[in-house]
Amino acid sequence: MAIVIFEHSADCPADLLIDTFRSLGQKLRVVKLHAGQPLPADLDDTHGVVSLGGPQTVHEMNASWMQGEMGLLRDAHGAGIPVLGLCLGAQLLAAALGGETGRMSAAEVGWKDMHLTPQGREDAIFAGQPWTGPQFCWHSDHVSKLPEGATLLASSAGCKVQAFSVGLRSYGVQYHPEWSGATVKRELEQGAAQVKAAGESLETQLAATARHAAASERLARRFFEACSLLLMPADRLNKGIVKDLHH
Repeated sequence: MAIVIFEHSADCPADLLIDTFRSLGQKLRVVKLHAGQPLPADLDDTHGVVSLGGPQTVHEMNASWMQGEMGLLRDAHGAGIPVLGLCLGAQLLAAALGGETGRMSAAEVGWKDMHLTPQGREDAIFAGQPWTGPQFCWHSDHVSKLPEGATLLASSAGCKVQAFSVGLRSYGVQYHPEWSGATVKRELEQGAAQVKAAGESLETQLAATARHAAASERLARRFFEACSLLLMPADRLNKGIVKDLHH
């Protein structure tokens, strides 16, 4: 049994997620779709699916693998296999389950305060996370309509849907908890033109990274530990553990 990770861009690594999952003994299989690796034919011997970020846009379906991946996310959700979508992955998950995505009126780039909803504050996966606190964002698309039955877990001033769940085992997160401070710094420096286009100052965002990175990494490791132990436990013998902990 393994967790399958769909990677959509070399610039959107799974940094802290992979480090945390591997430290807890998880077996991981990374599928580099941007490098031409094929989607798996099925989800046999899979006990979790992670869909990462990337520059692609769901509402334009501008990559050959997008429909296929959405089908697998839909299949995983229907089979009760845990799913975690991050940034683009959250949008793919939402669209796969009947939601909608679209272009934002203004891109959200840099450190933004996330606010957990009352439901988010009670969710076991977000246990130990601040009710309001900075997270790093880099996206110009968003989930404009949640799937039917979804629960909104977090919002920011510029983006209503920052985290959501559908059922007990499918989660989407729009911001980037998986990025290390080093990755954030690199993305800011390499994407200086995009930072400016979003109305942000590169110097201000680099200074914010220096202030927030250590605490953000610590909280991210706690978040991914919860994902590994509660959402995607390597031993699925106790099939009721997620339901019990959520309620």
